[in-house]
Amino acid sequence: MRNTRQRSVLTGLVSSRHHAFTAEELWGAARDAGSPVGLATVYRTLALLEADGRVRRLDRGRFIACEPGHHHHLVCVSCGAVEETELCAAPAVTEVRKRHGFVVQHHEADLYGVCGKCA
Repeated sequence: MRNTRQRSVLTGLVSSRHHAFTAEELWGAARDAGSPVGLATVYRTLALLEADGRVRRLDRGRFIACEPGHHHHLVCVSCGAVEETELCAAPAVTEVRKRHGFVVQHHEADLYGVCGKCA
């Protein structure tokens, strides 16, 4: 990914977020920070970050910044908080290949519910 000034601003804003956000919210945050960017640039940057594994697309057009490595997300439907978890209920890739002849490259799972603060 070519690192332009606009992408650098957007990447910084993404990494500072601890809750899910929309492209429009990120666009507004860039404007509020004095770095106006086009909405199309925001979407292109999010697509590049998603392809790079640094952002994950959630439900309802929301995104979340991600740490590298295998993990899943716990998404609170009440307050919108998102927590990473390394807990995984997916079958072992060797078992999937043995049973189905399918070679797993990766998987994603997000769990939606109510967090401990909202419960």
